[in-house]
Amino acid sequence: MPDAEDVLCPGGADNEEPSLLQRVAQALQGLHPQATMSQIAREAGVSPMVLYRRYPTKDALLLALAASFFEGLLHCAQEARALPAEQQLEHFLRTAGLHLATSRSVLPYAFGEMSLPEQRHQIYAAIADLLATAKESGHVHADIALADIGAIVWGMRGVIECAGALVPDAWERHLDIALAGLASPRLAFSRPPMDVEQLDAVISGRRAED
Repeated sequence: MPDAEDVLCPGGADNEEPSLLQRVAQALQGLHPQATMSQIAREAGVSPMVLYRRYPTKDALLLALAASFFEGLLHCAQEARALPAEQQLEHFLRTAGLHLATSRSVLPYAFGEMSLPEQRHQIYAAIADLLATAKESGHVHADIALADIGAIVWGMRGVIECAGALVPDAWERHLDIALAGLASPRLAFSRPPMDVEQLDAVISGRRAED
C-alpha cells in the first residue's frame, strides 16, 4: 500500500511542485486548520517567500492541494486495475482511508468544493470501473451503486474525525465491516441509492434550492 504522501502528490520528488506540496501536506499534520501561510512555511521547512512565490494566497495553496488530492485518488484507482479482480476495490478504499487518516489536519477543508468537475467525473468513472469488476467477479452485491462507495469513504472520514489521534486506526475496522457488507448476499436496502448527479452535488457542496 502506498504512503499517504504518494497518494496526495503522486508526481514524485523530481517534480518541484509535488515535492513542495508533499512537504506542505506533511506540515499540516501538526498545525491548526487556521494556520497562516508563514506558519505552514515554517513547519514545512521552507522560506515563506518560496511558498508565497508559488502560491500567493492560502486559498491558492489549498486549491493546489485539492487538485493533488483528486489526482492522487485517480492515480490510486488506476493502480488498483493492475491487481486481481477481487482486490481492486478494496485496495482503492484502503489506500483512500490511509490517506485520510494521515491527513487529519486537512479534513476540515472542503476539497470537494474546490475540485474541478472534470476531476470529479474522472474519479467517478474510475471507481465505477472498479465496482463493475468487483460485481463481475462476485465479490460485491449486484445492487451496490457508485454512491454507496462514496458513502463508505464519507463514513471512514467521519470515524477518522471522531477518533482523531486517540484511535487513529479505528477507520480500518469500520472499513472491514463495510467491505463485509458489500459482499453479503443478505444485503437489503431501505431506499434507492443516490444517482451520480446527487452524489456530485454532495461532494461539490451544491445545495438543493428551497
